Amino acid sequence: MGQKIDELFLEIKDKKIKEKVRELYDVFQKVAQKGGLYVTGFLSLTEQYYFQRISGYFTNELYTSLYGGVDGAERKRGFISDKIELIEYIDYNKYLVGISINPEEKISISFLKEIFEKNVLLDKVGDIWYSDGIKMVLASETLFEVQKILGENNINFELLTLDQLKTYSKATRIIRTTESSKRLDSIGGAALGISRSKMQTYIKAGVVTVNGKKVADTHYELEEGDVVIVQGLGNFKINKINVTPKGKFYMEIERSLRR
Repeated sequence: MGQKIDELFLEIKDKKIKEKVRELYDVFQKVAQKGGLYVTGFLSLTEQYYFQRISGYFTNELYTSLYGGVDGAERKRGFISDKIELIEYIDYNKYLVGISINPEEKISISFLKEIFEKNVLLDKVGDIWYSDGIKMVLASETLFEVQKILGENNINFELLTLDQLKTYSKATRIIRTTESSKRLDSIGGAALGISRSKMQTYIKAGVVTVNGKKVADTHYELEEGDVVIVQGLGNFKINKINVTPKGKFYMEIERSLRR
């Protein structure tokens, strides 16, 4: 395992991501040694990818789950345990809570992120999105602190259970397509509803990442599990790839829809 994790660290060029992955790996090791259930802060799409990569190194030893409180969540908390029963019967209401901010409140999502960052709370805040006002998911243990911050900024809000939040789940769409190759420009165009040449423009501009790594090669080939983010446009994940009898690639892609 030591060689595999060293190779993983070597492939990560971004220092902040590498630091986060090291922290995640340390957590997995601690759970493997001491047992129990451990819950991470909210992980970005890139961090979730590496969370799953690391979990593969602990197959049959540790069990994991990723959940963000609503369908289509981009930011999710990671759950790690040495006992499968603890993972299968998690009461997510203990770890996640929702907040609804009235549409009459004249505030922006960027302002909310700014005050949470100022109070060093961003890793405890999940998705924030517009849906009949602003809805957000946060770590339950920070509820008192978040309530205090919102109160200090004169922001009226109400609490939502996870069941109530489901009404406002973020939209995703499953796209099924058959392509002649697994090239990033071709698949990206099909997933995001733009032309192949337009996708090439985004790639060459340096605003496309695959699993957190910037990709500038339009011929780059995607694989199952890859998460692609196009800055300013959206993101998608390759859920499934099957080769057809004619040698083409049938793909199932999950795209997050912007609201």
